[in-house]
Amino acid sequence: MRILSIHNNYQIRGGEDESTQAEANLLKANGNQVDIYQDSNERVASLNRVHLASTTIWSTEAYQIVKQKLRTHPTDIVHVQNFFPLISPSVYYAAKSEGVPVVQTLRNYRLICPNGLFFRSDRICEDCLGKFVPYPGVIHACYRENRAASAITATMLTLHRMARTWVNQVDIFITLSQFARQKFIEAGWS
Repeated sequence: MRILSIHNNYQIRGGEDESTQAEANLLKANGNQVDIYQDSNERVASLNRVHLASTTIWSTEAYQIVKQKLRTHPTDIVHVQNFFPLISPSVYYAAKSEGVPVVQTLRNYRLICPNGLFFRSDRICEDCLGKFVPYPGVIHACYRENRAASAITATMLTLHRMARTWVNQVDIFITLSQFARQKFIEAGWS
């Protein structure tokens, strides 16, 4: 099987980065071909804010890169590990335009909570759970304690909910626990 693994690395390497690499190694060790497309949040500081905001919502660059990879290397499946903020949900559309099924691993709660954690001010917070527009995350400046950055994240979530991106562009989701699965179901996901 040939797999394109997509991952936006964090500035400080953490569990998502490690497990994405471990998965690729395991797949390769079992005879699969794994192509990796990744970007790194180390690049964020070099981008102007308007470009970063638009890229968070839709990255034309990532769309074109994934589309080109899929055209030059026949691929059985695209596995999106993390697209935020530089890769964006545009990669789902690139895969679908080439007829390649998409799997998304839900390693955090980003698709239902702007900071991805269900945690703020030293307490559990589910204020955005089930809200089509996650405005509490903006009010509380949940993403990086920054209202503007929280607003961009909430805008990305809202626009892609309106476009039904996660309904129409992703074939299957993987959660890492029953608890996470239940939270996504509570948020209205099938």
